[in-house]
Amino acid sequence: MSRRYLKMATATALSAGLVLSASACSSSASKSSSQPTAAPVATLNEINPQPVSALKQGGTLNWPEDQWSTQWNNLNASSQNEESIQQTMAALLPSLFLSTADNKLTPNPDYLTSVTNGLVGGKQVTTYNINPKAHWSDGTPITWKDFQVNWMVQNGTNPKYSSVANGTGYSQISSVVEGTSPTQVVVTYSQPYSDWQSLFSLLYPGEEMDTPAKFNNAYTNAIPVTAGPFKLGSLNQTTKVVTVVRDPKWWGTSPVLDSINFRSMDDSAMPGAFASGEIDLEDIGPDVAEYKQAIQVKGTSIRVAGGPNLRQLLLNGDSPELTSASVRQAVFLAINRAAIGEADLSGMPWPIKPLNNHFLVNNASGYQDNSAGLGNFDPSKASALLAQAGYTKKGAYLQKDGKTLELKLAIPSGVPTATTEAQAMTAMEAAVGIKVDTQVDDTNTFFNDVNAGQFDMTIFSGIGAIPFFPLTNSQASFQSPVKGNIGQNYSRIGTPQIDALMVKAGTEIDHTAYISDINAADAQLWQLAVNLPLYQRPELEATNPKLANWGAFGFATTNYSTIGWMK
Repeated sequence: MSRRYLKMATATALSAGLVLSASACSSSASKSSSQPTAAPVATLNEINPQPVSALKQGGTLNWPEDQWSTQWNNLNASSQNEESIQQTMAALLPSLFLSTADNKLTPNPDYLTSVTNGLVGGKQVTTYNINPKAHWSDGTPITWKDFQVNWMVQNGTNPKYSSVANGTGYSQISSVVEGTSPTQVVVTYSQPYSDWQSLFSLLYPGEEMDTPAKFNNAYTNAIPVTAGPFKLGSLNQTTKVVTVVRDPKWWGTSPVLDSINFRSMDDSAMPGAFASGEIDLEDIGPDVAEYKQAIQVKGTSIRVAGGPNLRQLLLNGDSPELTSASVRQAVFLAINRAAIGEADLSGMPWPIKPLNNHFLVNNASGYQDNSAGLGNFDPSKASALLAQAGYTKKGAYLQKDGKTLELKLAIPSGVPTATTEAQAMTAMEAAVGIKVDTQVDDTNTFFNDVNAGQFDMTIFSGIGAIPFFPLTNSQASFQSPVKGNIGQNYSRIGTPQIDALMVKAGTEIDHTAYISDINAADAQLWQLAVNLPLYQRPELEATNPKLANWGAFGFATTNYSTIGWMK
């Protein structure tokens, strides 16, 4: 089990994209927003909702994370979009919009008093009115200037900001200026941006990012400035614990909890730590053994939801053996996704169903199957494609020019789901003549290797950012690398056609057209064959039953102020 993602998150509005995981809206906005209406199943979430009056004041929550991070600026690509960063920083920094379980958005009143979005003189203009009480932990107010710096860092115009994780949407902004006061921000777009509500969350302080050196270093092994219900208490590199505590200068509703300990530990240690009470919650994910172990813990509450999360196989398009689309498609066709889903999920309270879309999970509005047969288990067709690519059988495996078709499958240690999947895929690929060698990496180095391209195949989960925007959530994962900067595209290849369709989707005013463009891009991604969705990853959380307002959130944001212990 693991919660490490590639830029999706189950916290508040986080910077856009999918989050790496080893284991496995509108208020005064115009009607032009493309924010989708979620399908009925997506309204499900289980968080033990309780009024604050029913909770004890104070207390500590011990929240496990599976990796110790060193870069706490989540806008920086070196952060690798790990969930440990997402969940910790969401308690400390501004998120501009809140979403309900059915993915409806409203401005976050702690940071915004109002928002308007519409066409002015033929240009899309968004005006944010910042809560005048909002300020950074160093005492300086949050102003339009913070928005401007966040835009300038991420809009792609300054090559010195070469390590930006995801600039989706920011390049479509032509200006960010002061309105009638320093607490009014006027954002004007050069072309419409459908997912405009995804921008400026998380919002980092401009003073800590207004030079490339600050952008790269200010949040390295440090969390210097915050603006949330909690502030940094301690960042202990020895014990691998980040403690956040109530900020007495917080202007919003005071948090129920005194503190949260984000405790880094190996995935394999989490079940025992949960059983002993060392940690108060555990993300089970698609781990049957962990689920069975958790339900044996006396009084455990299992909370289930369907959110924008998936399990996926990724191929490295830079690998010499995988430069051919035909070979990559053959790798896909050799895999029995139904069997993998059965092995991963059987016995859990979750439907076993393959996922046939890269942007939209099964219960999201607009979902459709664009796989065109490439999600099928078809070893015969896989063998035919490999033969067409020039491979012939020599003994048990295929060869070309005297070289065996051999692929390295990288997985993290301590993740039983990944081990099971690797064993199954090794056998499936061997059946068509592809040799697969499994490389098990320590969880603390696994995503470093993925980021460095030290794999041919790898498996991890993608956890979607909340609020959920289908395009913004995934665009950086699929757009073509630019001048060596892969962004979040760990497969390292894309096409101009896919890029153009995603850009077009991002400029659509009409939601139907937006979804149509996304599905068109998805169909081409299937043909490119570098990312194989396996299934919608269940959001299963084991927790102490007395923990309130926390659990499986689905498409809803986490309100850190209301998490607490029942009386």
